[in-house]
This record gives sequence, structure tokens and C-alpha cells, in this order.
Amino acid sequence: MSKRTALIALAVLAVVVVISLRHYFSPGEVVKRKMIATIEAFEEERLLAVMSGISRGYSDPWGLNYETLAGYLNETMDTYDGLDLDYLLSKPAVTEGEVRIEIQFILWGRYEGTKGYVVGTITDPCTATVLWREEQTGWRFASTEELDIPELRSQLDSMRRD
Repeated sequence: MSKRTALIALAVLAVVVVISLRHYFSPGEVVKRKMIATIEAFEEERLLAVMSGISRGYSDPWGLNYETLAGYLNETMDTYDGLDLDYLLSKPAVTEGEVRIEIQFILWGRYEGTKGYVVGTITDPCTATVLWREEQTGWRFASTEELDIPELRSQLDSMRRD
């Protein structure tokens, strides 16, 4: 291989690496990785790890805040064993300092030894639009903007404040 060919190959490789790193560290990709890590912590019932991904300023249209959300998550983890969240994430929508991701999901769990759906089903999954904000400490889950849980539709509608 000639010196010129080697330099061209090296330049192409450098461009590919830069483009890959730019994509890897883009806000949308960083948030997707953080969201997946938060989901994995939830499945492993590690409440503190889950809460570390949530903004202390969390609020949503249903009146939940950081503390009440932690309470609901803790109750779910106490009630069900073997939690498993099957999910599909949309492409992140990125604006200055914010990332929105739509998610479809089904939550499975074991209650008194029987595994089954907790919320959502294959034919009627739950859906949500979640908002992540860039804070001084990094990207944090800041709000749930839209939420549809088939089993709780009427309850969610009555709780909605906007």
C-alpha cells in the first residue's frame, strides 16, 4: 500500500469516527441511553437508581411530582416481582435543552406467584410522551406530557389538570 493510499484510508477512518462520535454524544442518543438505563434499573427494582434519572423538579399534568412518583414506583416494586417492561422508543425530538421521546410499553410482573400483564397488553399497549431536560447535573426525566394506560384511562382523565 502506498503512502498516499494509507493517508486517504486514515482520513476516511477519521471522518467516520468523528461522525460516529458526534451521533453517539448527540442529546437524543444520550437521553435514549439514560432512558434505557432507567428502565433497566426499574426492572431490577433499584428505586434509588431510577430516581437518580428523574429531575427533582419533575411535574406532570396529573399532579405528580418527584416524591409522589417515587411513591408510586416504590409501591409497584413492592407489589410485583420480576418486573419486565417491553417497550418501543420513537426517534427523539430534540430542541434546545429538551428531548421528547414517545414510548409504547407493556409492563409485566409476578403477583402472588403468577406472572401476567400489570398494565398494557400486546393488542393495547400503554403510550407516553416523556420530556427530558438538560440540567446542571446532566439530562433528567422532567415530565410525562402525554400518557395512556388502557386500564387507567378514566382515572387518568379525571386526574388531569390541564
